Amino acid sequence: MPESIRSLLHDIADEGSAPSRDLAAGAYRRARAITRRRIAIGAVGVVTALALAGAGTAGLLDRGEDRGPSPADPTTESEDVDESEAVAFGCGVRPQDWADSGVDLPERGESGTERELDELPFNLDYRVAHDEFGVTTWRFSQAGEIEGLDDGDDVALHMAPDGNRAVMVDRSDGCGAAYVEIGADTDYDSAAAFSVEPVHCPMAWSPDSDKLLFTEPVAFEEPKTYVLDPVTGEATVLAEMEGDGFCAGEWLADGERIWADRTTILNLDGTVDRELPALEASLETEDWLDAGISADGGEACFDEVGEEAGDTTGRYCDVYVDTATGEELELPVGGEDRHVVFLYDGSMLILSHEGEAATQYLVDPEGEVIDQRDLPADLAADAEELVTYYPW
Repeated sequence: MPESIRSLLHDIADEGSAPSRDLAAGAYRRARAITRRRIAIGAVGVVTALALAGAGTAGLLDRGEDRGPSPADPTTESEDVDESEAVAFGCGVRPQDWADSGVDLPERGESGTERELDELPFNLDYRVAHDEFGVTTWRFSQAGEIEGLDDGDDVALHMAPDGNRAVMVDRSDGCGAAYVEIGADTDYDSAAAFSVEPVHCPMAWSPDSDKLLFTEPVAFEEPKTYVLDPVTGEATVLAEMEGDGFCAGEWLADGERIWADRTTILNLDGTVDRELPALEASLETEDWLDAGISADGGEACFDEVGEEAGDTTGRYCDVYVDTATGEELELPVGGEDRHVVFLYDGSMLILSHEGEAATQYLVDPEGEVIDQRDLPADLAADAEELVTYYPW
């Protein structure tokens, strides 16, 4: 990492006043976490700008130009874009250029937070779509406290399940991103900049918070889908344009395999682990978005979008199926809209909406509800997705 970035981060940290020692431990930790988020937010723009300066304009694009066709629709045509004339506009730097640009992600080791749950954690973070705040991330505590993690900021947080590791994405262009850590006790003081596709392809953290799946902007020359590994500090290519796994965005709950194109489960080296032929017919007959798959690949959720257009990522489990037969199953919890997180031991976290109310459920592998919590009324109806469930 360039020394100028490290100096900037240290300068920002020194300017912030440390919390008084007579604060309660919980308040002290919360103050430190907020300070870390502010440091990280301030650093993202600088890290990205310096990375761009080192990378030049090769492979970058002006986000004001036509975004090009969706990779999901090969029949869509658009005018060719001369990449040599593309303008760098805050989109970070390609992982293939990290070495030449001085961008470095140190080895961070395993998150170590994934565990069997016998009750809901004290803090849970949600993706909230609100009329006033837009799409932001909010922390709801068991005590009823609510804290906006990125409301009003120039960057959007994409939290890992541990609530510490995150990707911050520039809201102005949607493609300039950086890996950060915002936990109260983390010793990480740098950020690695890269580019993400803001429209067509999702980002997804593995359930153990040790790997990030993302795709470069599809308008880049020869864009790729990567697995970023904070444990080792490496970014490896999963797939290239039109290859198996390109634009994939769903992890199996074991954190070691990826669900791609609905009918394929891939290993992290891009090889096929197994096929799901019973789901192939639905590609032609159903207007579904993939919305999650169990650790063993035996059950899957689909978001039934109907005639809506524009979404590329499934969120709600409108249809729950047996992947071996294609037959529809019943979720153990009812509701109008249900968001499901599959856990590695066969448990599920189900966020269920009924009218303006929302309840978070923890369901064991046998399908029994073992804990539940009503979300605060102020934001319950707008909480769309649980993102942090193994708090660090």
